[in-house]
Amino acid sequence: MGFISSLLALIGAGGNRTADTSDQRAEVARLNAEVATETKRALDMIEAAIPRLTQRCAEVCGDDPQMCESMVKVLDEQKEAALKVLRMAEDYETKIMIADSFINWNRVLQQVREWRETASRMAPWVEEIIGRYDRAFDKAGARN
Repeated sequence: MGFISSLLALIGAGGNRTADTSDQRAEVARLNAEVATETKRALDMIEAAIPRLTQRCAEVCGDDPQMCESMVKVLDEQKEAALKVLRMAEDYETKIMIADSFINWNRVLQQVREWRETASRMAPWVEEIIGRYDRAFDKAGARN
């Protein structure tokens, strides 16, 4: 009876490991999807702000187009960075689905948690950049 109990316990432990691996993979996929969502939110803010800010900049700096070009360049750099992160998240999504069970999911999960935390700062950062431009244009008397 002891042998059968040991064998069943061993089989059960393997099942728990499989369940843990599956749970970790699901958590990695969820966090990766959140990274993509945060990145899309930042991209949407940039896309919405560029035409409005460009118009306000032209109103204030009509005789100095370099000011507007500089502002658009900053926003374009933020947009490119966000697009890069979005492409990475899409690539990771594919890799997560095809990954085998021998991957150290604990390590991957920790890395994706850190990446998610970093990505969560993207939209507030972009919002702050846009806000700085808006405040500067407000001070200069530009219309909204």
